[in-house]
Amino acid sequence: MNKHAVISPADCRPSVFRQPDSVMYADNCKELQAAAREGEVELHAWTRGSYPGISLGERLPGIRTVGFWDARHSQSWGLGRHCNEGFKIAYLARGSLDLAVDDQTYALKQGQFIVIRPWQLHAIGNPNVGPSRLLWIILDAGLRRPSERLEWPDWLVLSRDEAERLGEILTQNNQPVWDGGAELCRAFEAIPSILLDRSPQDGETRLKVAINAMMLNLIDRMGEQVPTLDPDLSTSQHTVAIFLRRLAYALEEDWSLEGMAEECGLSRTRFADYCKKLTNMAPRQYLQHLRLEQASRLLQEPHNTSVTEIALSCGFNSSQYFSNAFKKRYGHSPSSYK
Repeated sequence: MNKHAVISPADCRPSVFRQPDSVMYADNCKELQAAAREGEVELHAWTRGSYPGISLGERLPGIRTVGFWDARHSQSWGLGRHCNEGFKIAYLARGSLDLAVDDQTYALKQGQFIVIRPWQLHAIGNPNVGPSRLLWIILDAGLRRPSERLEWPDWLVLSRDEAERLGEILTQNNQPVWDGGAELCRAFEAIPSILLDRSPQDGETRLKVAINAMMLNLIDRMGEQVPTLDPDLSTSQHTVAIFLRRLAYALEEDWSLEGMAEECGLSRTRFADYCKKLTNMAPRQYLQHLRLEQASRLLQEPHNTSVTEIALSCGFNSSQYFSNAFKKRYGHSPSSYK
């Protein structure tokens, strides 16, 4: 591990959607940090926030982390499902990796690169990482939801047309895995030597040049392979659809209509309209539907958890209210179901 690296506290969890207790949150790479501390994997990165590595300070605004790992044998760790505070662009220089993005799995091969949007849940390793060398950058363009406008940092030298084209490609398709190429490979491989031989103080300009070259090659490479773009993927309705899919992971939260709408950056009326269109249920109805579905699954599992504990874990405020709602939905009490 880089001897200058700073390990951030493992409990830091910056939000991705705007609220501190967001359904979607940035990963702080605690598994990678632990493996690097123990010497299992070599890690070098310049970062800010909760990501592990040498602090960038005020340099290179928009970069959350840029770095690489070198895992020279099968590992005992993997990166669990998480989101990031920006676009994760990563190149697999050596080896192979198992990747999961939302509900799809991929076998990432040497020479391929990935582009993960801030709202895409993803995991690396199945469950552990194999021998591999992965280079990455997480670039924050001020966007957390698909419907927001991208704001690239000033030090990126993209023309207006290039910036608009890149924004369209990044937000109007969900494809995570792309084939690399010689030019993109060379652009990525310029980054490790800067991280190894220099500090952020004397390497900032060189890293800017390297990242700009990488982004220009990224536009060309994605432009050659891009599938048909879908403008509906960058709408407020798609933001609500993502939120509703994530809601099942945070049923214990004390959700209000205002809180759900704010999570999506919408008014209560617009959020409710989109929810009704997508689920044919009002937001509170859909939330209760998810809670009852989860409670039903938990009641069927062999364990000693009480009905009250299950009710509270699914977000119900009282066992009596839960029992009444469950009986109305399923026709019998939770205790008889259990």
